[in-house]
Amino acid sequence: MKKFTYRAIMLAMTLFLLQSAAAAQTKLPDIQGWSAGEARETKLETVSGYQGTWIERDYRTVSGVPFHAVWIDGSGPKGWTTGKKAIMANDGAIGSGAQYKTLSAAGYEAILETHPITGLALSVRMKEGVLTLESLIASEEEAIAAAEAIINNIK
Repeated sequence: MKKFTYRAIMLAMTLFLLQSAAAAQTKLPDIQGWSAGEARETKLETVSGYQGTWIERDYRTVSGVPFHAVWIDGSGPKGWTTGKKAIMANDGAIGSGAQYKTLSAAGYEAILETHPITGLALSVRMKEGVLTLESLIASEEEAIAAAEAIINNIK
């Protein structure tokens, strides 16, 4: 009886983990021709309750450009927006050379931050959550194309 109970528990845990991994890969899916690491999902639990999920996955495009992708959904990013006005600015004389601008990726509003040392970060606001791509070497065009590939493959 103990063996049966142990096996049943292990099977249930395995199915739960597989289901969790499959859910994470629906937001950061496999892209044909790209290599991708395992999706890592973190449930955002607080004292006030469940706040959403944080999913991370590393990708490398067909041309070899690496991206670190982050998907956040739930109440965390619900108020995040690019605003109504188009932005093209830098961080000023006391900054470190970062430039910011609003744009569109796959029909969604987005913000691109480009930094001379840390590379770029593209954040795309979708109805279900926010997708952020970071890369040390990608160009703006490569980041937008990568975001569009991921968005178009989300199930």
